[in-house]
Amino acid sequence: MAVLTPQPKMQFTTAAGVPLSGGKVYTYVAGTTTPQATFTDYTGVTPNTNPVILNSRGEANIWLGSALYKFRLTDVNDVEIWTVDYISAPTSAVSPILSGNVTIDSDTPTAALKITQTGTGPVLRVQDSADPDATPFIIDNAGGVGIGTATPTAALDVVGDVVVSGSLTAGSVTALSVVGFTGIVAYFPATTAPTGWVKANGALLSRTTYATLWAFAQTSGNLVSDATWASNNQGAFSTGDGSTTFRVPDLRGEFLRGWDDGRGVDSGRAIGSFQSGELASHTHTGTTSTAPDHDHGYLSIDTAGTGNTNVAGASFGSGLTAPGGAHNHTFTTNATGGTETRPRNIALLACIKL
Repeated sequence: MAVLTPQPKMQFTTAAGVPLSGGKVYTYVAGTTTPQATFTDYTGVTPNTNPVILNSRGEANIWLGSALYKFRLTDVNDVEIWTVDYISAPTSAVSPILSGNVTIDSDTPTAALKITQTGTGPVLRVQDSADPDATPFIIDNAGGVGIGTATPTAALDVVGDVVVSGSLTAGSVTALSVVGFTGIVAYFPATTAPTGWVKANGALLSRTTYATLWAFAQTSGNLVSDATWASNNQGAFSTGDGSTTFRVPDLRGEFLRGWDDGRGVDSGRAIGSFQSGELASHTHTGTTSTAPDHDHGYLSIDTAGTGNTNVAGASFGSGLTAPGGAHNHTFTTNATGGTETRPRNIALLACIKL
């Protein structure tokens, strides 16, 4: 693409159009009377005198830095001809800095603004008055968008809070990486942890590799020694080996219960502590049907001491026992059930956000 050449030398004239030989150009910081240097060539190394003295043709080499200027033009006798404030300084020969409001009004089927970056720098950078601004809005040369960061590491990299008033849809489990919720526990219908998560399986992790989660563990109020962790505190983080590792909670096969935190419903518990299964104390009662007052008949046999009921001379008799009165009987039911008390449930994978 060809472009119109910029003016290679600045030239100033009198009101009559005559070259302003010996004229002077004073340069200041925009909006002030503080002198601000211009330069003799594109390198921006050697400053001009201030004021710049014009040659016999009213010309001078005036290269501007990346700032805004105020120019004051006088004749050879320092009589002011004009003053112009807020002059935009170009960043390259064909790329001026625009000041004030800029409106692009287009009614074409193509892009109203097209930026082509063939170098290694960003395509677009929007920053505040700080230069360079460490937290700009930026589009890098790979198409990554950074908000609050000059070096986006993803297609969209946001540093700071994000407010979403509408819906937010992710194309896959790994498409949406939530930043700022380190340490949150979630359950997934999968056998492996999604990108940006680790299993809550009590594993030892590197403090360096997982520095963000380790930082969360240290401020969680739920960090114990590894020995304490192994003693029924598997819902806590542990300090691991004490120097290079730490341990994550182990939630495998467990139901979760909200920490009592002084309410008194489940008092005496430390956060992250394990609690074994238990049934609340209770009793069972039962009775058999009551029988009325009754007695029992009996048959007696006298075998005359022979021990043989067929012996001649044996005699037989009958009678009633004494009444036993109304009464009941205690009983014990047979055991039923399995090895634990549990509701209906579905097994999912517990994970922790990095």
